[in-house]
Amino acid sequence: MDDRSRETAVDVVRRCREAGIELDPVLAAYHCAALRYQGVPWDDAFTQTAAERIVAPRSRLAVDTMAMQVAADEIRATMTAAIAADRRDREERAAAYEREVLTVAASFPRMTQREQADFMEHMWKNVFFRYVCVKGGMESALGINDEVGREETFAAFKSVFPKHETTRFLTQTAPEISAQLRELASIVLGIRVFNRRMEELSRGGNGPSPSGSVPDPAPGYLNLGAKMREDLAGRAHSAARLCAQYRCVSSHQSLRRDPGDELLTRLADENNNRVAYWSIIRALIEDNAEGIERVDELTRRVHDGCEEVRELIEDAEGLTEGLGGGVRRDELYPILQSVGANHSALLDEAAAQEVIHAVSARMTDFSKPFETSLTNELLHEGIRVEKMAKERYGPHAVVGVPKVDDAKDVPKTVVEPHLSRKLGESGAEITHGGVTTLEYGGYDVFALCKRRGLALPASMSAPDTAVVFQGKTYGFADEYAAKQFASQPAKYVRAMHATLFRMPELVRITHPSGEATARAFPNLDVAKLAAGMSVPSPTEFGTQTDTHPVERHVDKDYEWNEWALRRRALHAANLLRKATHGSQTHSSHFRRENTTQVWLPKRNETQTVVTKGTTMPQKKRYIGGMRGAPDVKLNVVNVELDLGQPYEH
Repeated sequence: MDDRSRETAVDVVRRCREAGIELDPVLAAYHCAALRYQGVPWDDAFTQTAAERIVAPRSRLAVDTMAMQVAADEIRATMTAAIAADRRDREERAAAYEREVLTVAASFPRMTQREQADFMEHMWKNVFFRYVCVKGGMESALGINDEVGREETFAAFKSVFPKHETTRFLTQTAPEISAQLRELASIVLGIRVFNRRMEELSRGGNGPSPSGSVPDPAPGYLNLGAKMREDLAGRAHSAARLCAQYRCVSSHQSLRRDPGDELLTRLADENNNRVAYWSIIRALIEDNAEGIERVDELTRRVHDGCEEVRELIEDAEGLTEGLGGGVRRDELYPILQSVGANHSALLDEAAAQEVIHAVSARMTDFSKPFETSLTNELLHEGIRVEKMAKERYGPHAVVGVPKVDDAKDVPKTVVEPHLSRKLGESGAEITHGGVTTLEYGGYDVFALCKRRGLALPASMSAPDTAVVFQGKTYGFADEYAAKQFASQPAKYVRAMHATLFRMPELVRITHPSGEATARAFPNLDVAKLAAGMSVPSPTEFGTQTDTHPVERHVDKDYEWNEWALRRRALHAANLLRKATHGSQTHSSHFRRENTTQVWLPKRNETQTVVTKGTTMPQKKRYIGGMRGAPDVKLNVVNVELDLGQPYEH
């Protein structure tokens, strides 16, 4: 998917969201690709046209049908791609260990005997053993949480590939080393599967896998497969029953109404929605049944291989007691290798079942997506007319010739008198049964073209309902439709392509497999669309806000620079390691420089009319008798000096 297609799909999603409709990006890309098939100009107004068609009320049911089909294909494609990516990642990690082995084998380093012994032990433990764990899907044995599994895996590895054989192993050619490494991984895995099987048998049957052993995916697979088979069968039966009711009512109403009638259009859209749902459920049922069959076969092979290994070991133990023999590697290792390969195939089947289960769970959202237009009155009337026709004309009787669409892009209906003459000139041949594979998923081409895309399944039992044209077989619901197609098959094939372009929800109905859709409509391949929409697209984006939306929430110490925050953290950590310590002594205050700052009182003056002053008496105290003769006594003299102003005397 190119950047322009991706940007167009994103713009359609935005426009639909503005209209109140949430649209999946892959569905938007699918819808845009379908519009391009219809010939809508890819200009500046393309996204507006695409969004309007999705939002339009009359197309909502068709969009819901496409959403269901795209959801199923997207889940399948995404999960399959994830499984393939995990497998590739594991293969790449195993290939890295293999390249290391091949590099050492190609240019063995020169070293002393002691260094060589240490190097070989390193290769044996850290390269060969890790390769076996990664290649065999036993990577849990390399972790710290599976000590039992690690010990078992290492014991199996050591029994097959002793340390003293490392040097001789590296003397082989590169193709031999690669082949034997893969065999080594499968054999070690086979030994672990054999140990698990023997422990299960010792417990009395196929119980749960012992702790620390290789997990057995078969019991869980078969249990989930049985549940899904029952659930899918019920959903398929309900959908098929509803589709039969739609066919009955549509066939009866088409005799009385014009092809463009709103009720017939609504019934056709609802029928196609349920047919699409039934097609998806039917594919899941087939995949689930095939998976259960393969798992049963692989489980049988694993159990038979383990039984053969047990018999070889028992025979070898008997020979050891009598003649001193042992188990021959050329007999034992191929069986263990087969057991390991079959177990790996079981793991792949378990991963595939997760995809089937995810699609089945997603389809529950589409089990009842709309309010049906079928009423009891319409249904009873249609069933009554169909029953009368079958009682009068046989089980393959047709209710009547419906009114059909004779628009420009569909062939004109041929009238009966000219029908026989047309059949011999068209090059088409009507067959009389025995057909198993039909074009367009087995749906009636005449109904799809002439009845506004109504998906009617072809009759596999009625005579003269299949037409062979240019090596392809087309099926029809009745003989009348088959004769109409056979009269001008080339025109109907062209009209069928125009119908699929006009109604893209019919593409997955008429092409059930994703491979068939990718071949006929490459731009509607959901797997490619999902991969293209998952690629991040670069864009310029900016935003503008007020400097301080709420002043009281302003953080004055906020720092946006990450490196400045790191400098702060380092500075704080450094300060914690460099704390200053001090102590106070008796005479330390003599070595300090102290400074005190005070505020002097203010000088205030007040001027009044009369200036007056008051002088208070001054009191003095003197101590006498401190000097002089020894017999003079000490006494205290109090003197009060009353020195007032002149006017106070």
